Amino acid sequence: MSKITLIFSIFCLFAVAMAQENAREVCQRVNARCLRSARNHGPNNDISNIFNDWCRRQHRNWRNISRCELVRATCRLTLERCRSLSCDNVREALRDGPRD
Repeated sequence: MSKITLIFSIFCLFAVAMAQENAREVCQRVNARCLRSARNHGPNNDISNIFNDWCRRQHRNWRNISRCELVRATCRLTLERCRSLSCDNVREALRDGPRD
């Protein structure tokens, strides 16, 4: 859980630093960077695995999401929607489709 809080804090600091830019553009760049690094780092990491385990305990039909999907949802939720990082909010952010 502390890793999720850490990544959330990093995104908040990133948001403050990039305040002049459009949130959607920021999320597009963050997602593109994640997708480029997916070949080297793999589709999942500790944070995405912990998040998937946590959501699976709450929702039996939870579909595992990749590291980049979690990054994309986190960016959308924090920068575009100002919403908390929860299983339902992540599912909703990803359901809206890739706008970036």
